[in-house]
Amino acid sequence: KFKEMNLPNKLTTIRMACVPLMLVLFILYMLYSRLNVPCDYTIFAIDAHRYLNVTHILMAVLFAFASITDFVDGHLARKNNIVSDYGKLMDPLADKLLVNTTIVSMMACGMYLIGSSSFLPLEILAMVASIVVIARDIFVDALRMQALKKNAVVAAGIWGKLKTATLMPGIVFMILGSLHPVVFAIGLSLMTLGGIFALIGGVKYYQALSIYIGD
Repeated sequence: KFKEMNLPNKLTTIRMACVPLMLVLFILYMLYSRLNVPCDYTIFAIDAHRYLNVTHILMAVLFAFASITDFVDGHLARKNNIVSDYGKLMDPLADKLLVNTTIVSMMACGMYLIGSSSFLPLEILAMVASIVVIARDIFVDALRMQALKKNAVVAAGIWGKLKTATLMPGIVFMILGSLHPVVFAIGLSLMTLGGIFALIGGVKYYQALSIYIGD
């Protein structure tokens, strides 16, 4: 039960609950922007590519809040030496569901495109990098499952932390990218860096666990 959980696990559960809420906000955004369903509100609009909706703000705030809970629950767990089976399973799952669901939703909503040809190379890089992030998560999880059969565990490395440190703020900037081209460019750049760090981290995991593959 939620009330009986320790604080880090409560924060993890709250982060999990943010995932469907993010999805609902993206759906409301799409219904409003594509079908003119009155379920959102445009706060201001300069042109077709520079505008801000209520859902933009709600998505950015919700994702930022969920990202902060990720940092806080990890810090509390390490500080107080709190380890639980629930935390081991749900903490990384919550992170991946939050990030990957948001990435796929942003792609579906066209948030990787601003309509300017000058941004096209960076837009393509960011989209490829985001796909790399999702593929890396699947790949690393498969490696971990294989390694666990041999009771082998690889601690999280610096590349995973760098991936998180760039992806999470990058996603917030991407959500708010329609606000201004500079905001959009910062988001694309951070997403691209996150993809690079994810790729390097995936290679490092493979190198560390390759001896357990195929046995």
